Amino acid sequence: MNRYDEVRTDLIDILQGLGAEATSLYAVGVPMVEQGFNQDEILNALMALDREKVIELLPGNRLRVLPGQKLESKR
Repeated sequence: MNRYDEVRTDLIDILQGLGAEATSLYAVGVPMVEQGFNQDEILNALMALDREKVIELLPGNRLRVLPGQKLESKR
């Protein structure tokens, strides 16, 4: 698994526990950094998921998982 896939997989694992409510990016970023990922890697994965309409990046450094989206990790 390449580094991007690792970041995406771990990010999806975190997002699966969030539900549909808007969540602070801090709540996602902190555990990702603790797992050894840097902010650029995390942001790239978040932007990709936003483009794929899996999540929506919101004003105020928040995000939400879009309804009807099935989050699948590559594990």
